[in-house]
Amino acid sequence: MKILKVENLSISFGGLKAVDNLSFEVEENSIFGLIGPNGAGKTTVFNCISRFYTPDEGRIIFSPLTNTDDGESRAEYNLLDYKVHEIIGKGLSRTFQNVLLVKHMTVLENIMLGEHSTTKGGILSQGFNLPIVCKEEKRIREKAFEIMKFLGIDDIAYQLAASQPYGVQKKIELGRALVSQPRLIILDEPAAGMNHTETEELAELITKIKNEFGITILLVEHDMGLVMNICEEICVINFGKKIAEGTPEEIRNNPVVQEAYLGKGEELNA
Repeated sequence: MKILKVENLSISFGGLKAVDNLSFEVEENSIFGLIGPNGAGKTTVFNCISRFYTPDEGRIIFSPLTNTDDGESRAEYNLLDYKVHEIIGKGLSRTFQNVLLVKHMTVLENIMLGEHSTTKGGILSQGFNLPIVCKEEKRIREKAFEIMKFLGIDDIAYQLAASQPYGVQKKIELGRALVSQPRLIILDEPAAGMNHTETEELAELITKIKNEFGITILLVEHDMGLVMNICEEICVINFGKKIAEGTPEEIRNNPVVQEAYLGKGEELNA
């Protein structure tokens, strides 16, 4: 079952075509890679999906399983019909190229922020400190600790996020995306700035998230070793256009991809 369909997506900035008639589909409970050389338009695609940008043309169809009183049913959303703050409520969350944490808050508080879309109660209940407020805070705190334990950072829950090493800050941001219980997570260059050991640990963690939570992963990453090792399907774009799509082995041996990355006659090794 396809959980995400990007159909004929195009967007321009000041006459520059950043994404040009791009289409791809992401299988549910898979790790899908979107790759390409610098400036290919990858992050622009992510920003369209998460509604930071509005494309000039195309559709983005998100079809997650949702919980109902009768069990699970499959919804279908054209994400372009929703505002950026509404996307997380549909079951889609993301991380960013640069770590975006509230650094004067603790690790626990940063992860709890990811639950804002599912929190019950409003301004009045908060102002009067009604029982629902205490109940919700307890629920969110417990969920955050579950995620921190899964990530192996529960022992630093009450430390400031700003005091943590870069690799740990990346985990905190990932935890904030996980705590809302999404069906799809968009990871924008999660290995950026990491050393080899940290990247290997990240690869294991992403695969573990898919397997244990049943979450689909859409990944943009420049580390070709990471991409080739964990992705089941890869879409390659260059100058906003799709130039190839297939399994890691097919992409590795595709001469058009090799030329886009390395120049004619070179081989793409990962």
